[in-house]
Amino acid sequence: MAVWNRNYLSSSSASPVKQVRYPAKTRKSKQFTFLSALKLLLSCCIVFLAAANVSMHYPVITMQLKHHDIQNLVKKEEFLGDKKLRARGRVNAQKRNNNGNDENNNYSSNNLERDTSRNKVQSEREVFNSSIIERFPSALHPLTYPKCCQMASSPKSSIQPPCDTVCYTEEACNDELYPYFTKKDKLLLSQKRYRPERGDPEFLPYVKRALQPCHEMNSLRKPQYQWCQQWIAGKMNLTYGVFPDARKHFLVDPYAAKLPPPGCSLLQSGGGSGSYQHVILFPKAKLAFCGIPKVGITQWLQFLRFTVGAKDYQSFPHSKPDVDAMRFDTLQEHVQMKILNDPEWKFAAFIRNPVERLLSAYLDKVASEKQAVRQHFQKNYGLNHTISFREFVNYLGDERQSCPLSKKNYKIDGLRGVDWCANPHWRPQTFFCGLSEFLPRFSFIGALDHIEHQSRALLQSVGLWESHGKYYHWVDDKKEMKGSGFCEVQPPKLRDGQELIGFQQRIRRDDSDSNTNNATMNYGKITTEVSDTIYGHSTNSRSKIDSYYNSPDLLEKVKLLYEGDYKLWNLIKDKDSLSSGVELASKLSSVCNSLAKN
Repeated sequence: MAVWNRNYLSSSSASPVKQVRYPAKTRKSKQFTFLSALKLLLSCCIVFLAAANVSMHYPVITMQLKHHDIQNLVKKEEFLGDKKLRARGRVNAQKRNNNGNDENNNYSSNNLERDTSRNKVQSEREVFNSSIIERFPSALHPLTYPKCCQMASSPKSSIQPPCDTVCYTEEACNDELYPYFTKKDKLLLSQKRYRPERGDPEFLPYVKRALQPCHEMNSLRKPQYQWCQQWIAGKMNLTYGVFPDARKHFLVDPYAAKLPPPGCSLLQSGGGSGSYQHVILFPKAKLAFCGIPKVGITQWLQFLRFTVGAKDYQSFPHSKPDVDAMRFDTLQEHVQMKILNDPEWKFAAFIRNPVERLLSAYLDKVASEKQAVRQHFQKNYGLNHTISFREFVNYLGDERQSCPLSKKNYKIDGLRGVDWCANPHWRPQTFFCGLSEFLPRFSFIGALDHIEHQSRALLQSVGLWESHGKYYHWVDDKKEMKGSGFCEVQPPKLRDGQELIGFQQRIRRDDSDSNTNNATMNYGKITTEVSDTIYGHSTNSRSKIDSYYNSPDLLEKVKLLYEGDYKLWNLIKDKDSLSSGVELASKLSSVCNSLAKN
């Protein structure tokens, strides 16, 4: 069989292949045409085989052409194919977006505005840069101090609760000004209530005297729900003033109101923790925040520690000494009265759907996935099994006539009733921080459903967003939280170019390359949910409401038990912006409304 070979055409020696001679003018053009046709045919075969992914045929082709030529052609075709696929994918994605827009023409204007605002917030996030580290809050500075210690400014005590140290923060160990920003703040907030330690001869007489007003107010079981008592008592206008010489002139006086007075939380076996137990202070911004259990209080305590410079701010915060230094309940009475009636101090609170909050408390404390938590609950309330959610609600609906005064007779009676002595995790939200009586004192009231943009708006109003809020960052994976236990969690490891999440902002999930600025981002969980997951509090109660509230009578019973919470919740649940206490009190009470107009 004859094989075409261009070398034979120019060879002067004899050849076994019959050579065809063309005229001089046409020989070169015929030769060129035949070679071009052969190359074109081989190229078509290569494209076909590459598209069909039949690599088993490649050796046959490489017998005719050089190996590197084949590889170059294959790579070129694969590149062109990928390019076409990418282009086609962009077109399809655009079509899907257009279709989605067409299907959502009836989307409400409020939701559209909220999405636009959220996208704007996402695009404005801060990016970490170690070359200008002084620009960032000190809590994000590199870890250079590996120790934990008691604060230098803390009084020495023989009682050391868990998580009673500050870690990785040299200022806390050596600087007596920490956690205060100025000497003026320290002078004001370091005036603590006198309380002798256990074992001191004065301890029992002190407790007996201090418990008397707590027991008297706890016996009333519930607040009066006057909403604007400072207006009713003094019949004054909305202007707050400070009159240190005469108590009767104070507009906000929790000691004169029918409320458990501040300080009851400091007394064990007090039959109730008092109305002001969970007020925490941000002295730099003059913000008094009402941290209600099961409404994100843990995250606000962590943020408080972030603002004072604690590098272990991701640790479990409830027993940390720098948090205790900022608790309103621990202050002396005259300091509390000054803060309550100083117009420069702003009070704020967030409220949660009462149905969802109660279910979250049940799943977290009563029917916890952790056996130790369940057993602790059963031991405290004299139970030998995990009660159902309906049984739990029935116990709460069985009102008691008085609060148990000690743990000896607490047991199951401690579970009955929704009153001052109820566990703070299911005690009504309006029982906290004077909300039921002094609502006009609150400058900001928000709903947990709108926590992302409302917490940002709150911090912007008091000047904490630009200084700390937008730089706040936390790790949402427990495995990445470095440290010895949840009391000594190290600060997050940040890299240059990494976006900072921001306080109570949604996580941006990167679906492709984490270093690509234009990558498509998915919204993750709200920080309240993620941080609760880290510390074992997450219950996903919102997704379980229908399965637990499986009958109308159960839902109506909860609404009746938490009637005061529902009155306030219904006014703010659909409102995107923060509400003022003056506005809400005027809507909740006709008396408050008439006094507000005068």
